[in-house]
Amino acid sequence: MELVLYHWPRFIPAILFVLFSLMTVRDKYTRLQKIGLGIVLFFISGPIVSIIAELLYSWFFAVLIRPVIDETSASFFGAYTLFVLFYDAIAYIIPLILYSKIMQLPVVISSTWFIQYVLQDRFALIISPTKISYLIVYAVAVILLMMVHKNDVEYVSTHLYSLNWKPVLFYNIALFFLIDSCYCAMYFFQYVLSEEKDVLVLWLDGIVILACAFSAGFSKLNVYLSREQSNKIEYMKKFQENQTEIIRNFATISEAKSGETGEHVRRVSEYTGILASELLDNDVDIDIIKIASMLHDVGKLMIPNEIIEKPGKLTDEEYNIIKGHSSYGNELLSHSNGVILDVAREIAHQHHERWDGKGYPQGLKGEEISVYAQIVSVADVYDALTSKRSYKEPWPAERARTEIIIQRGQQFSPKVVDAFDKYYDQIEEIRLKYRDEPVEIK
Repeated sequence: MELVLYHWPRFIPAILFVLFSLMTVRDKYTRLQKIGLGIVLFFISGPIVSIIAELLYSWFFAVLIRPVIDETSASFFGAYTLFVLFYDAIAYIIPLILYSKIMQLPVVISSTWFIQYVLQDRFALIISPTKISYLIVYAVAVILLMMVHKNDVEYVSTHLYSLNWKPVLFYNIALFFLIDSCYCAMYFFQYVLSEEKDVLVLWLDGIVILACAFSAGFSKLNVYLSREQSNKIEYMKKFQENQTEIIRNFATISEAKSGETGEHVRRVSEYTGILASELLDNDVDIDIIKIASMLHDVGKLMIPNEIIEKPGKLTDEEYNIIKGHSSYGNELLSHSNGVILDVAREIAHQHHERWDGKGYPQGLKGEEISVYAQIVSVADVYDALTSKRSYKEPWPAERARTEIIIQRGQQFSPKVVDAFDKYYDQIEEIRLKYRDEPVEIK
């Protein structure tokens, strides 16, 4: 009972911590589970852990340190400070782990919240000489913090996983140890010094207040930078969507000239995305190649219609003219700037190169061929084989699949063919979803 009466003001922040945590996880647990969690949260809250830790480390320190070090020496103060810092760091490990499990959030997020409540308690504790002043200081600190972040609450709640929490967490951990060091220094001043004690205590209070103010400002800055980054990403996303639509329309025009449909463009793009997801590490690169692949045959715009639309077999001269579309595509896209169009130019220029070096227009071999062109080459040929053209009927899907596999290491890159075979079922789903004709050859 004496312990409760002595520490009762610190129970209020512990209760606020419980309420905040339960409100955050209100949709994750039943009412009965929340009651049990509320009890656990209370005992792992910063103030309660701090109270228990203080009782225990006073005993540990008295047994381990005080008997071997002179209490009036500087060594005593250094040993006491190091002991407290180490002990506090250890004391909060288990509560942090439990809190992360209860909140079902990444450790970096739950730890940031947890330590924030610990800091509020420590701040009020070091500034306040009495129990009532502790509550007043704590309330003022919370109100000021709410005012600083009053316009950020909605943004933080809707962008919880996109915020960069690590800098704030690291800053708060450093602040935790700073406040602990100041708390130890105050103990040292009160225990050893008899003159100018109040001046030194005020000096430490000033350090703590400034450090906490900088912490609030830093977290505010972090949210501001996150907002700026989110706005840039949203703008670039809209820009990319618009650019994608323009490229898709342009690609559809070029395909229409050759008697092919816009669905060919879509299918090749989707096949390319599936293969790229296996072969490329970066999600951005995967999105880029999906868009850029739509322009693989843009050079056909420069080929005469009578050759492109010829129903029968092409002459050698006509075939050589058709082969020129790769070089035309390179020329058409060489005057454009931007990552997507640079990749599109590589694809347009090299997607008819062969792994064995027998392709065109440059006769590139193996890894000399851009990985983007290697991927699109397989996607384009599979779709060409399974689609109807003016000069041929569509192949059955399994026959086309077998042909792609046979050409592994000859016409096509082995790793791309392996990805094609691995994800063939997904590729076939795309083919059927965006097919040109309602009747399919099985």
